[in-house]
Amino acid sequence: AQYQMHVAEMEALRAGMPPVYVNHSNVGGTTIRDIHMENFSVTVGGRDLIQDVTLTLAFGRHYGLVGRNGTGKTSLLRAMAQHAIDGIPKNCQILHVEQEVTGDDTTALQCVLNADVERVQLMQEEAQLGQLLKDLEYEAESKQSLDKSKGDVDKDSISKRLEEIYKRLEFIDADAAEARAASILAGLSFTPEMQCKNTKSFSGGWRMRIALARALFIEPDLLLLDEPTNHLDLHAVLWLETYLLKWPKTFIVVSHAREFLNTVVTDVLHLHGKKLHAYKGDYDTFERTRERSTSRIR
Repeated sequence: AQYQMHVAEMEALRAGMPPVYVNHSNVGGTTIRDIHMENFSVTVGGRDLIQDVTLTLAFGRHYGLVGRNGTGKTSLLRAMAQHAIDGIPKNCQILHVEQEVTGDDTTALQCVLNADVERVQLMQEEAQLGQLLKDLEYEAESKQSLDKSKGDVDKDSISKRLEEIYKRLEFIDADAAEARAASILAGLSFTPEMQCKNTKSFSGGWRMRIALARALFIEPDLLLLDEPTNHLDLHAVLWLETYLLKWPKTFIVVSHAREFLNTVVTDVLHLHGKKLHAYKGDYDTFERTRERSTSRIR
């Protein structure tokens, strides 16, 4: 019964969140910079978890969200992912990595690649038009149709569209996508053989890794990670640390792993007493600053 309730909750959350895919409209630079949320509150089940908070997320900063269990960290991430907080731009792509991918016949590698919807659609159209062009050429040779002008027009329009597709695929660097997806999966400990296995053959923990790989592949404007190291081995944790250090955009991560936070974050957001307090520096710096503040009060 608890599991069914959990599934229902996840489905409801998924329905409330806008879909996030690879966005090629911002090739060469994102249009989303700082995010300023003013005087917002987060309420769950009639209980206020966060009250009258103002928060600015500076572009390119890496935030660690910390606080005692039950204070509302995950609820805050969910509210942001649902664009339920005023101040978040409507065109801001926010991806909250919270649930594993669906287990089906799609391979792990293709599951990641499918996040680039434009690339998938262009490649499917290219294959269809290529086959249609071959069929027209075959008909022209076998039947020697008298209506040759119509066939030429069809072939010309198909060839013109194919040329447009090739240019667009080159522009979005489609050829590099598979190698990039495979590299991310390899970093998360997927062997080449595992990358070719169906997602339904993996456990929930491994499907969470695929969900994380998809998020890293998409590279949204704001990435929200909730305990990302829980399902990872040491090799994958070390790889993720290195990858996030080079992350060009903004992310917020919830984690109880002190060393992980010390490595990847530039700022700490402390959720305490229904308020958010921002600190510059890693987790150790946050603790020292907070201890000094507490000592002065005493």
